[in-house]
Amino acid sequence: MNAVTAPLPSQLQREARLPFGPPFLIADPAAARRDLTLLRRALAAAGVVAEAAVARPVGQAGAIAARALEDGHRLLVAVGSDRLVHAVLRVLVDPAGPRWPDAVLGLAGLGRQDLSATFGLPDDPAKAARHLLGPNLFQSDVGRARWRGPDGTTRVGVFANTAELGYPAEVSARAPAAGGALGTGGMIPQWAGRAGRLAAALGGLAATRSSPARLEVDHTAVDLRLAGLVAANGQFSMGRMKVAPRALPDDGRLSVMAFQGEPLGIYARSKDLYYGLHVPHPSVREYQSRRVSVDTAEPMALVLDGCRAAGGPPVSFDVLEQVLRVKI
Repeated sequence: MNAVTAPLPSQLQREARLPFGPPFLIADPAAARRDLTLLRRALAAAGVVAEAAVARPVGQAGAIAARALEDGHRLLVAVGSDRLVHAVLRVLVDPAGPRWPDAVLGLAGLGRQDLSATFGLPDDPAKAARHLLGPNLFQSDVGRARWRGPDGTTRVGVFANTAELGYPAEVSARAPAAGGALGTGGMIPQWAGRAGRLAAALGGLAATRSSPARLEVDHTAVDLRLAGLVAANGQFSMGRMKVAPRALPDDGRLSVMAFQGEPLGIYARSKDLYYGLHVPHPSVREYQSRRVSVDTAEPMALVLDGCRAAGGPPVSFDVLEQVLRVKI
């Protein structure tokens, strides 16, 4: 009779802590200055040695993620901004569905990411490290966008957090890393975060004007003067503003926030936006919809997860349901 060797207790403990294997950390340059080291130290204190790479520039995160997956890693952790998350997402999920169904996305925003806030993930490195251990997963939807490119052809992309048009798009594209209080996480000082958000808002005002538009969602269509639109899978955007307070990343729908009037009206309500108190309001149309289409008389910027897309409206959005496994 063949002998069967039982796994050692240490092996069982390791498998319980790391069911998806050791985390592979992909950081943007801002996180690499300090936060990446702090996160690796926190993991090491838990007995986990994590490989890491820095994406310089951020767009290189996709190539780094692809190599890590080919080398057998399955838990990829985006350490830094939403733009970094977007680059990794495009490797994990394409407009047709998941490319690596067994892969898991970890989020370590450490004060620099909007998407992680929807999942309630902490900004402190030691606490963030604990969320990278164990079996807890969230099956998240992913948004899909189709728009007209500069050459007139249809382009298709995906987004984990938000797709934005007009003023919100210009602000998100300009927004610096979201800032919190200076502390062990090495986040940028709160005053610097506020100054960066103000600069992004003013730049967005200078770059944006409203446009007559046609908005179509499930069960209805409306003509309006559009200052900006957010099609949200996550609740936070524009630098930790709670723009879509009723967005749920697993309900098969997008939370659509259409801002009527002029961009200055959105800016004037920045405090309400930060806390999610801007709805209900006569100038804001809010919908929950599986499909969204927008056409505008004037060109408008389109941004996916903080990344500018070449081209713009007409644009449509829909949902790839529960195609992304997120470590929580």
